[in-house]
Amino acid sequence: MNSEISTERPRFKTRSNDAGFDLTIALPGLAKDDVQIKLENRILTIGGERKALEGEFENKDHEACRFELKVELHEDLDVNNIKATHQDGILTLSLQKRKELAPRKIDILAN
Repeated sequence: MNSEISTERPRFKTRSNDAGFDLTIALPGLAKDDVQIKLENRILTIGGERKALEGEFENKDHEACRFELKVELHEDLDVNNIKATHQDGILTLSLQKRKELAPRKIDILAN
């Protein structure tokens, strides 16, 4: 068994919307507790470690691996309102624009 731990950058995608954007990261084989998310000086860091599964596997998703992804957040985003969900090896972070910058409807008043 190979005892080395590789370091890799996880696959991710972003999707923007009127309210902000979602960052989706593929983390096969990682449980929620294997992932850490930190925010410091508008730098969002997502990192973790996957332990190797016992046995011989051809798929590299079963090998031990460390990962880290750093994202610099734009000033327009509300860093106090980041939501993270983890399901079936997919981590999704929802980042919203600051409320005062979000699109809004302005009602027209009658005279």
